[in-house]
Amino acid sequence: MNPRKLILPLFIALTALLVGCGKKTEAAVPAAPALVKVRFQTDWYPQPEHGGYYQALAKGYYAAEGLDVEILPGGPNAQVMTTVAVGRADLGMTNGDDVIVAIARGVPIKMVGAEMQRDPQGILFHAEHPIKSLRDLEGKTLMAGAGSTWIEVLRKKVGVKFNLMPLVGDLARFMNNKEFVQQCFVTNEPYFARQRGANVGALLIASDTYEPYRVMFTGREFLAKHPDIVGKFVRASIHGWLDYLTGDPTPANKLLAAKRNDLTPEFMAYSIKAMNEYRLVLGDPAKGEQTGQLTAARLEKQIKLLQEVGVLDKPVAVSDVATFEFIPQN
Repeated sequence: MNPRKLILPLFIALTALLVGCGKKTEAAVPAAPALVKVRFQTDWYPQPEHGGYYQALAKGYYAAEGLDVEILPGGPNAQVMTTVAVGRADLGMTNGDDVIVAIARGVPIKMVGAEMQRDPQGILFHAEHPIKSLRDLEGKTLMAGAGSTWIEVLRKKVGVKFNLMPLVGDLARFMNNKEFVQQCFVTNEPYFARQRGANVGALLIASDTYEPYRVMFTGREFLAKHPDIVGKFVRASIHGWLDYLTGDPTPANKLLAAKRNDLTPEFMAYSIKAMNEYRLVLGDPAKGEQTGQLTAARLEKQIKLLQEVGVLDKPVAVSDVATFEFIPQN
């Protein structure tokens, strides 16, 4: 065989071997772990009172915890506690005393953190006829939500007698009668009444006697199976609330405005200011409060009050209504 016939194949083989040896082997890059889907049910349409959750979503605080959070909007017929209890949502938010009442009725849910240290519900009045305390409602006609726990407390615990008119969702009657008083959210209706030319004031319903939290809660089954997810959600939500109320709220407000074209920058600024002035979310430092905090003492006081006014179907303990596992500690 002619030796020259072997030169070319040998040269090709040797070259391929040398080239292969010179290549750097690239290490396989592990895929990022998939985010865990979490459905969070709110009690109303998107609004600044939900701003902390939207801030956590917009700025990636949920994603940083490994969560893909979907915020489910509520509305007039939102059954937040039922939705969470049957698993159509993983967590929800609503008034704390409503959660206690529901648990006494056997609904399998549990508080896991506070959204607000006190509920933003209040009494809207004309400044010409001011309401300085809830006792000033004596003998008046009040438009408010029938069956509200605070009404039973006011009547049975505080002893105030007044006429009750069913609450409707507009300010027409209020605007036409300077002596008219109605239930409101201090973060909402006062702004719109002033926009329509009324000189108004608002009084928080919350007091030393009656001071429910506004809470984050989850289903008992979800809590038992996924305590880590619950903890991550609570932690990221608190981060979002602190950032929304003490930093730049623009990221959340952009998301909110994209979902509701009636949310003006002026209104959102008013709501944020009201939440801070009333210390709804950040709490009162003089009382040792902080964002997200629930305390056993306050919940025990609330349970006793609800028992006194007869709205609990059966006795419940603090351990039945809340876990403190995810509450931030100083």
